[in-house]
Amino acid sequence: MERSALKDFNPYDTGLDAPIRELLSDDGARPARTPCQRDQFLSLLAGVPALRKTPGLPGPDSSGPDFFTTLPRCASPLDADLCRAHLKQVFGISDKESLLEFCQKQLCCHNNYLDFEGFWEDRPPFDPTPLTKDGPSFFTVARDFSAQFYELVGHLGYLAWDISECMGHLRAGLACGLLNREEFDELAEHWITEAQAFHSWEEFSASLVCGALYWDFRQGAELPALQESESLWMRLVCTLLADKNAWGGGLWYAPKRRKDYRLWPAEMKMYLPDWDGPNGCFVTDRISVDGCRVGWCYREDPEPGFPDSGWRFFSGDESEDYIADISHTEVADLNSVCNFDPDVVSLLTAPCRSAFARDENGVFQPEPFDLPE
Repeated sequence: MERSALKDFNPYDTGLDAPIRELLSDDGARPARTPCQRDQFLSLLAGVPALRKTPGLPGPDSSGPDFFTTLPRCASPLDADLCRAHLKQVFGISDKESLLEFCQKQLCCHNNYLDFEGFWEDRPPFDPTPLTKDGPSFFTVARDFSAQFYELVGHLGYLAWDISECMGHLRAGLACGLLNREEFDELAEHWITEAQAFHSWEEFSASLVCGALYWDFRQGAELPALQESESLWMRLVCTLLADKNAWGGGLWYAPKRRKDYRLWPAEMKMYLPDWDGPNGCFVTDRISVDGCRVGWCYREDPEPGFPDSGWRFFSGDESEDYIADISHTEVADLNSVCNFDPDVVSLLTAPCRSAFARDENGVFQPEPFDLPE
């Protein structure tokens, strides 16, 4: 989206965006993705925390070339005690429940960013009046601080920061025995899926550094301290990007999906924050998988007994045989379809027994409702 079309968009001019912009500038230097194993990818997601000195955990200086692609284990009961004591003293983490609570309540910078993005793109997720009735609130200040990174990270926002920090704590919890392997895998699966929004480790790095700066800003850091913090975080991510045994090797793991959908969950924006009523619909693979725009849609009477909105979406070039094969159609939620094609947002409040098709200019026009067999 062009800056001129943005709302409530007043970015700070701090210069913090310049090093991150440079990080993203050399697309040709990025290695091609190389498939790797799940455990290797989980270790790579925690690459930055792995560079920190954590009591009881082995560091890169004492490990071999597989350090960044191997989940660590404390070498002795004493090391495990040291690690657990560190987690409790610094983060208040003493078991699975407190680890989860810390990550959910503290490491959620990306949720803040998505709220900001909703206002910038004129998709406000809530009414800000209670926050601003007495003048500019911290929400407004934080939104304007974050705006300086919008052109660099877009919808990726601060997601990599949350992934990195949460995976760092999961990594440590597994190493010292706060989590067993089954618990670790269950919690880590969410972050594997979220990470699929990134197309390179450079993108991941940019999002991570921006998130780290926002975290420091939220804790009260001012510009000189933020500049020092940025230098540190840039050194950390550049160390990993330069290491062929770390992010520089282009290793990536993508979980299997039933279909190769056009978007992963973390790539979805919230277009319908105030939708009231059932939001289920049908959409063909031409849209959800192949990336075609919606060319024809209609809203029939909803299927009783299901959370069905009645909406059915087609690209318009599906054959009768294609539609007859139910494997080519998905049950989806309306917000997902809006992400596949935002043009349908304005149609969704039309009553049942409505139909629309694009004209020669690509604009939706109403047409007679004629329910297909």
